[in-house]
Amino acid sequence: MAILSALILAAIVTVAQAQSLTVVNSCTESVFLNTGTSYGTINNDVTVAAGQSANLGISSDWDGAINVGTGCNSDGSTCTTGGPTWDGVTPFSRAEFNFYATAGSVTYDISLIYGYNVGMEISSGDSSCDNFACTISSGCPVPGPGTDTCYSPCCSSASACSGGALPASGGGCTNNEGPGPNSAFYYDTCYNAYAFPDNDGSNGYTPADLVVYTCGNTDITLTLCSGTTSDYTD
Repeated sequence: MAILSALILAAIVTVAQAQSLTVVNSCTESVFLNTGTSYGTINNDVTVAAGQSANLGISSDWDGAINVGTGCNSDGSTCTTGGPTWDGVTPFSRAEFNFYATAGSVTYDISLIYGYNVGMEISSGDSSCDNFACTISSGCPVPGPGTDTCYSPCCSSASACSGGALPASGGGCTNNEGPGPNSAFYYDTCYNAYAFPDNDGSNGYTPADLVVYTCGNTDITLTLCSGTTSDYTD
């Protein structure tokens, strides 16, 4: 029994050690990572140089999001895209992760609700899990600052995002839940990324796309500027 207990403990330790969240910056410029946390802890306000990577030191129960800024100073108080408001006044790509809900698993998604500034791919140590990815290289309905950036699908113009993509008073996305004026471009371009808040079918909104995935492997990599776009269906 003692040997069995030791083996079980070793297996638990191995799983715990395997849990990680690494950001690989394949872009040609540095990026600034701003994190929003609902539960647990993570390294915040991290700059990752072009061609470099960073392990974000998540706790085993972290639940939150990584917002990507470009053209930022060292503390993110000024940025070309993303910061400092992180609400869609300038566009940014966002990846969301929940390591908290189910032990030994992670639920993840890519969100374009606040716009797009860099491509993203989420992958794990298990090749059987879906690698969600999104790259937009042309056709933005409302181009943002810099190169190949796009304002939120909730905004019909840049000025419509001046109060953020999802203002408390309500914006271009129906009830801050349903599709916005440019959501169709986003869900037709990046099939596995949120193009409006309830793009997963919540509250009966359509299309109800495959935009959330739960993987049984918690060794996660977020690659920026991967140059890929996934097309998984239910």
